[in-house]
Amino acid sequence: MNDERTSSHPHYRHDLLVHDDDAALVNATRRFVRQGLDAGADVLVHGTRGRMAMLEQALAAHPRLTYGYDEQMYVAPSQTLFEYQRQLARRAPGSRDVWVTGTVPLGATSAAQAAWSRYESAVNEALGSFPFQAMCTYDTRSTPPEVIAAARASHPGLDNGEGSVPCPDYRPPADFLALPEAKVPQAPREAPQLATDVLGPGDLASMRGLVRATARSASAVPLDAIEDLLVAVHEVTVNGVIRGARTMSVTLWANLNRIVVQVIDDGPGGVDPLAGYQLPELGGALGLWVARQQVDDLIIDTPRDDGCRILLIKS
Repeated sequence: MNDERTSSHPHYRHDLLVHDDDAALVNATRRFVRQGLDAGADVLVHGTRGRMAMLEQALAAHPRLTYGYDEQMYVAPSQTLFEYQRQLARRAPGSRDVWVTGTVPLGATSAAQAAWSRYESAVNEALGSFPFQAMCTYDTRSTPPEVIAAARASHPGLDNGEGSVPCPDYRPPADFLALPEAKVPQAPREAPQLATDVLGPGDLASMRGLVRATARSASAVPLDAIEDLLVAVHEVTVNGVIRGARTMSVTLWANLNRIVVQVIDDGPGGVDPLAGYQLPELGGALGLWVARQQVDDLIIDTPRDDGCRILLIKS
């Protein structure tokens, strides 16, 4: 059922439940929770406050069953993804499996929703090495069809009302990024506020200074968020130096509430578009792993055999 590249742990599972009434949700959640508890796992059920009131009433109390609210857990895709990863990585070897069920929130805009859809796909890369099992629930009464189509493409498993079966529409994370449903961000078309070249390690400090000054003058993004962006841009450019790039072009666009930075280098091509999702101790790229946690979105593209383009977005 799972893509071998992203799911190395035998107990990893990422299922989708599509439902059109509360009874189907309650029944599937009850079954998922019972199976998790019977397997000896720690089980988390999350959702909106209204939905949680309904589910808590339907589920029996258990010391290994806990509840969470989406407003506290699902603040932003990158933040949520890496918090799950950190929590799983901190668990001692041999700890109980973790089972989670709930609804990934809808974004307020089309772009925000697409970021959550890409999050669902990235889960398979970032968490596939852990004893983690999830059932994500999507309600057809409140969820647009294109969002459900994206969910079908990002979940290896499908809950059919009786249990988990392979999802026929699933695409591995790298392939998912090529789908229209992913709505991968592109660089703005308007003129940038900054365009500068990094010709070697000696230019990194001046580049960071230019990015900081431009971002502060051209945007109302909070200063601490700008500093996070600087960390990410630094890690991306250092990664280019390590890969052997001779020149890196850094371009910045800013408006009132968002900053976009594009880094294009002339180093060797073939950079994995999923680099930076896996833990460094499990073989992931340290610099890109750090960078992904500092920004709202980090998109890796290799349009040429001899280069790499990385887009970073922060608000």
